Amino acid sequence: MVVDRQFFWYSAFFAWGSLVTGIAMLAAIVALHLMPLRAVYDVGSQPVPISSLYAPERNATMSYAYSQGRSLILAPMVGAGAYEVLVRMGGPGGRDLVPVSIAIGERSIAIGDVGSIRVFRVLAPADARGALALHLTSATSQPPGETRRLGLLLDHLEIRSTGWALPSLRTLGVALTLMGGAWLAIFLLVDDRRLALVLLALAAIGTVWVVWVLRGQSASPVLWSVAGAVVAAFGALAAHPPSWLVRRTLIAVAVLVGMWRVTLWVVAWAALQTGAWLAPLAQWIVSDAGSLSALTIPLSVPFNQVIGTAWSQWDSRLYLSIVTLGYQHPPEEYANMAFLPLYPLLIRMALPFTGGDAVTAGLIVSHGALFTAALIVADVVRRDFDAQIAYRSIATLLCFPTSFFLGAVYAESVALALLALTLWGLRRRRWLLAGVAGFLLSLTRLPGVLMAPVIALALLEHAGWRRPPLARAYLAPLLPALGLGLFMAYQWWRFGSPFLFMQTQRDIWDQQASPPWVQLSMMIETISAGADHWSGRWTTRVFQLLVWLTFAGLTAAALRRLPLVYGLTTIAMLAPAYLTNVSHSLPRYVLLALPAFIAAAMLIERRPMLLATPLALILLAWATALFVNGFFVG
Repeated sequence: MVVDRQFFWYSAFFAWGSLVTGIAMLAAIVALHLMPLRAVYDVGSQPVPISSLYAPERNATMSYAYSQGRSLILAPMVGAGAYEVLVRMGGPGGRDLVPVSIAIGERSIAIGDVGSIRVFRVLAPADARGALALHLTSATSQPPGETRRLGLLLDHLEIRSTGWALPSLRTLGVALTLMGGAWLAIFLLVDDRRLALVLLALAAIGTVWVVWVLRGQSASPVLWSVAGAVVAAFGALAAHPPSWLVRRTLIAVAVLVGMWRVTLWVVAWAALQTGAWLAPLAQWIVSDAGSLSALTIPLSVPFNQVIGTAWSQWDSRLYLSIVTLGYQHPPEEYANMAFLPLYPLLIRMALPFTGGDAVTAGLIVSHGALFTAALIVADVVRRDFDAQIAYRSIATLLCFPTSFFLGAVYAESVALALLALTLWGLRRRRWLLAGVAGFLLSLTRLPGVLMAPVIALALLEHAGWRRPPLARAYLAPLLPALGLGLFMAYQWWRFGSPFLFMQTQRDIWDQQASPPWVQLSMMIETISAGADHWSGRWTTRVFQLLVWLTFAGLTAAALRRLPLVYGLTTIAMLAPAYLTNVSHSLPRYVLLALPAFIAAAMLIERRPMLLATPLALILLAWATALFVNGFFVG
């Protein structure tokens, strides 16, 4: 109770200091918005809050960029008030006439024909969200020798306030979120209460500075500051939770998963709102970069996209095609024979509760399975080791850069829950329960069938490596093989071959069984040549190689430090990912190697310097941003 009492007094002191700091921060933001605003942009030489522009250009006298016909000038957090917008623009080539109109809310202003470059002034009020938005529309033309259809030539943009303004609720919400993230991170990571208040005051000053300096500027830095603060708070909770919370392991794990989910929603919101600004970096890193190049700056991102449709990408389409159309062979549009049936079946069972919305049903199934998996894993590890290792195991899993798949319309979370239940049954000697869970696992993801020999060896180990007495437990090792066997029998009955799932993998994705060194050598060859491969550009292949090496090492650690069943399970879950010639989905496949994350948690517990949480969280945020914007990341 001494620790709890100290924690209580520390919390009370910090809470009062936080309240005073927060009020002072909000007062400072209001006062700064009463000051005049003047935001100036040189189009072509710096980032500008204008969407749908071609690449910047420069001549002897100026830098500029051409519009594509329809552009949005958006200053998202200028504050509630009226503003003068000055745009220096002309027709293609600075002389050709094009008709132009500007829309502000429901009001449209016909500018007329614009030819020679000159400055146009428009008086525009901010909307209810404190955002200044002008839709700039023009005709386009294709000059001789030009492959593009050019709209307006834009050279200069300036935004000036015409009087005092008040911060919008969105601005205040951004400031409070920034402070909230900093508050939680400082509260969890700093033990000295006076130092904590000093850091909190500095965070408040930094928040006021960010809100003021970026007022009228691009939304990207502000939104990513918010996302960064929330990610930092989640990282602090993952790395340094209060001891009283860890002792309540199941509650602690549920809180951690909930915080992870909210954090990735915030990251998705920032990524979708600023998707057009991610294009240059994304095009350099990943191979499928065409989707971002066509994105424009959205005025706002719908809430249902942030928490719903953005999490249905790539393989999600194939799972949902099984739900709505069933298995198809030969594939007309959906090559879905490579995907096992349990996850689509669960989605179909959830459809009546979502009004037939398959995406929502898939997300409900995935999130329910994720919470279930986290609680089962925590219970298993707590019994075998201790509460701290159990918490760190889940934290390590959720901090992994591809953990966002566990909250998407993918089968990973369902497979994770069934694998956790299999391990729970093996560790508690509930052999038939382990067999049934393995049966369902083999109907969810292919590695599930390899749990058959793991269950058999666990039985033999329990019997002292002698033949156990004949009992119903003998059925348990057969059940995982039976699951995949039923799916193969269905394919044979329906389409005439039991091996269509393997044939689809080979024909559509060029995926074939290979020794592990084939995949490794191909990654090293791509990286050393700085070349592109359909599994990813060399930058992506560096990440894949690091994952390959890391989990090879964690498998060795699991075999050495954990009970036998954990090590064998790690091998079973990683074998299909390593014994193939392609590595594009390797960072996702390793999510099923639960014991590897337990081994990582034990290594971190013994050597805290191994805790690379900041780097992992940065990669997690980046991979999530790519995924919700439609890039293939595994």
